[in-house]
Amino acid sequence: MHSAFTLCIRVAKRCCLVYTALMKRKKRRHRSKAEIITAVLYGIFGLLVAGVLYGIGVGAIALFGETIGNHYYALLAEKAAPADTVDFALLTKENPEVRGWVRLADTVINLPIVQTTDNDFYLNHRFDEAKNKLGTPFIDAGNVGDFSDRHTVIYGHALGSGSMLGSLWEYENPNYFTRHPEIQLFLPDGSVKTLAVFACSRVPGLRSAIPISFSTEADFLAFIEDLNATSAFTSNVKITSQDRIVSFCVALPDGGDGRLLVSCKLTDAAADNCTKLTPVTPVETAAPAETTQAPESTTLPEESPQG
Repeated sequence: MHSAFTLCIRVAKRCCLVYTALMKRKKRRHRSKAEIITAVLYGIFGLLVAGVLYGIGVGAIALFGETIGNHYYALLAEKAAPADTVDFALLTKENPEVRGWVRLADTVINLPIVQTTDNDFYLNHRFDEAKNKLGTPFIDAGNVGDFSDRHTVIYGHALGSGSMLGSLWEYENPNYFTRHPEIQLFLPDGSVKTLAVFACSRVPGLRSAIPISFSTEADFLAFIEDLNATSAFTSNVKITSQDRIVSFCVALPDGGDGRLLVSCKLTDAAADNCTKLTPVTPVETAAPAETTQAPESTTLPEESPQG
């Protein structure tokens, strides 16, 4: 009897020990899970904080870069383009790839024009070739570069703040066209040209949509007709087959895939070929429909965020 009782006590003790061990192990498991969950939550929180800080940093750098770029071009204009003259000797010394200087009255467009063999370089390099998001307005690498082509295309950034070529977006408003019918172009040979604005059109973002050469005079005139037909306003600037035009190509203000083309007739500053410009109420034009035509091997330069 005593032996049986002793055995029962031993079994009970063993059960208690087993139960205690199991409970301790269970507590350790629970504690381990809690620690894992806490660590995961801390990790997620850390990633969120890092993402926010990164976003703030990127935004600050972008804003800082725009501020630095604007300051640089303001100083450059003070030095090289005071009043109605442009010091191309100074500009050429700083950058021999300078091809002209463009000025739009009462705006921040008072900028050098460059050209190189790589259409991507000046998208993010200033006139002094320092890297900057504002880049430099540049002539298409396929153009001759002296504005002797039938169609010279100038690319550049347009920012929502109005920086660089941002004022060109305003040409979608006919009233703006009335107030700014002409753009000045200064050339390295000392001549001054007038760019008489005649159209502001939305075009597909394809190289073929912005030709710089034409097989026939009829092709050139057909292109002019298309620009006039899609323009945000109507002007009485007449383009003949013997004329030369200059177009500024920037991103669309609404961030679409196409491009905004502000096209001008190139004339001598002394000429008075466009004394009267007649704006009309614009016809609402939708953004270009998607095309199944693939871009050619050399695509248009990609635009940076518009700010």
